[in-house]
Amino acid sequence: MVDTKGTINRCIEFIEQNITGKLNLDEIAAHSLISKYYLHRMFKALTGKALMDYVHARKLSESISDLMYSDLRILDIALKYGFEYEQSYIRAFRHNFHCTPRQVRQGEISLRIVEKLNINDIYGVDNSAIYKPFFVFRPTTYLIGEKSKIMKKSGDRTANALGNHFFYTKRKHIQNILNENIYYGYTDWSNSKAGYIYYIPSVQVKNLQEVPAGMCGVEIPAGKYVVFRFVGFFRPENLNGRKIGRLLVHMYTKWIFNSGYRFSAPFRFELIDSSIVADDYCELDIYQPVEAID
Repeated sequence: MVDTKGTINRCIEFIEQNITGKLNLDEIAAHSLISKYYLHRMFKALTGKALMDYVHARKLSESISDLMYSDLRILDIALKYGFEYEQSYIRAFRHNFHCTPRQVRQGEISLRIVEKLNINDIYGVDNSAIYKPFFVFRPTTYLIGEKSKIMKKSGDRTANALGNHFFYTKRKHIQNILNENIYYGYTDWSNSKAGYIYYIPSVQVKNLQEVPAGMCGVEIPAGKYVVFRFVGFFRPENLNGRKIGRLLVHMYTKWIFNSGYRFSAPFRFELIDSSIVADDYCELDIYQPVEAID
């Protein structure tokens, strides 16, 4: 089993220990004990930033201290942080900060720098992890799927079994699917205190004009959502309620109370892109509608 949080921590620490040297993805992946493909995917999925972009941003951010507090020539600073030429460093600096190293040295510019990734911001669960959430505004969305009532005591794989059955057998009966690869798991939790939820494995469609018999349509209103991205080293078919449940507990009992937001509606949906799934990798986004607390 892959320790996702441990893998990320090894990656971050290796980068920091070698911040003044030349670093490449193969080297970092070898030290992190994971393939470079999955390391790149996992890092980008969790943080929104490509791993090597993060490395370059960290190098450039650390070089600012040398610009401000040393007498090193810009060429020497460039070489110290692994750039082969002074102009390569200046181009990269301008691309990241929209100014030149000389302007910073002269004290003319305020910069937004990239600090070392804080491992405490990552919430790890066995061979999966989530990072700080991000926010999305989504337009009105239409879903078609099969609605089921799930009791609290019905087991932690019930929703997953319903989702697999729908996606691999029932989905083909739906017309006007916008993206065949995207799975939506819609949850109405308005009755959770009564001991049950409604779960609708579904796909997104253009409109609700053609809903197959035995299925239902859902109109999700436009609005703001907080999104928690769940990255795991297993296929989504192997997800279970226990894994997702830990994420939801984190979301509903820890994050929300310090966020400045409240949940604006008693539903959420999960989204899985099957085109990026592998035998030992998956990403799942959980969308919850929110509104700012006045």
